[in-house]
Amino acid sequence: MRRICISLFFFLSLFGTAQAQGTPPTGSIMAEAKAATDAGDLVNAVELYKKAYANAEPHAAGQLARIYLEGAQGVPVDSQAAMEWAQKSADAGETAGLLYLGKIWMDGRGVNPDIEKAEGYFHQADEAGDMKAARYIGLHALEVKDFAEAARWFKKGAEAGDITSQYHLGRAYELGEGVERDFAAALQWYSKAAERGDFIASDGMVGLASLYEHGEGVPVDHAKAKELYQKAADQGNVIAKMTLKFLK
Repeated sequence: MRRICISLFFFLSLFGTAQAQGTPPTGSIMAEAKAATDAGDLVNAVELYKKAYANAEPHAAGQLARIYLEGAQGVPVDSQAAMEWAQKSADAGETAGLLYLGKIWMDGRGVNPDIEKAEGYFHQADEAGDMKAARYIGLHALEVKDFAEAARWFKKGAEAGDITSQYHLGRAYELGEGVERDFAAALQWYSKAAERGDFIASDGMVGLASLYEHGEGVPVDHAKAKELYQKAADQGNVIAKMTLKFLK
């Protein structure tokens, strides 16, 4: 139960990319598009994002790439469209576009998977200063069991403020994967990752709950563990929901 599916974290990482582009200016087409997205009207949102792109408003292309990659609420998955919009986003100097291109080539979305090409996009994003890029590189290293390399990249992302990297660095310290096992460091990074209290931060809550559940660096406290798992589950964390069912 404590081993987490890497592919799920690639999905959550992608979701996190979409959440971090800030609030568009009031009165902009992007603001209208975001409102439509938040209301679940993605068909209308797509048209608005296209208008915003035509109006040279930033991040519109990246949002379109995300929507076409995920598909939902009347908008089918369209890998070709996702790649085209991700490329436009990257061409506009937006690192989110590079991350989406990396995701497309990593997963083989409409193309034959090409890990080397995917890594190239992630490294470009990292060199351009995107703090999330280190997370993607670390996740791939984790997938191929290069734990030291994964921990190195998670540390870079964590220190830059990326919440998901903070979680994974905490997990590396908890398990002793790529670093010397250190429960105090695990507690520190899990706590940091959990601070914001939202869906993205829920992974940190799960990590903290794991420490209390197993008495690693803290006294065993099943009540505290269940409280943290429940808090994460309330934010929609799948692992927390599964763990609560297991504990019951």
